[in-house]
Amino acid sequence: MNAQFRRAVLDSLLPAENEPPPGKSALPSGAASEIDLDCYPEAAAPVLQMIAQAAGGMDPFVAASPEARVAIIRQVQQAAPAALQTLLAALLPDYYELPAVLEALGWRADPPQPAGHALDDMDGATRAALERVRARGKLWRE
Repeated sequence: MNAQFRRAVLDSLLPAENEPPPGKSALPSGAASEIDLDCYPEAAAPVLQMIAQAAGGMDPFVAASPEARVAIIRQVQQAAPAALQTLLAALLPDYYELPAVLEALGWRADPPQPAGHALDDMDGATRAALERVRARGKLWRE
């Protein structure tokens, strides 16, 4: 499978966001985020093969419009939903951990520990409820 074909498939599965919310970055496409389908050989190979077959080859898929590419992928989804789901299950966690994606979603890219995420102060009712639990003491036997 050539690089142009893999890029076209990736951009069809993970398209770029065209109109991000005001003040937000756009979600990058799969290829722009530099995800590499070669990193998922067991999951990607059968899906790429089925997409190429449904399109009549790699070059026709690459030359197709975005709408036509999506239609081809939907055909593959109808024919082999588990295979496509396996590929997406492998891709999506890696995609949603990328700094550009986290930024577009409004999250910071650095790890949550040791700094943690900022939490709002507790309201009085929550603080009182937690104090009652703390004051109860241990409820188990030693």
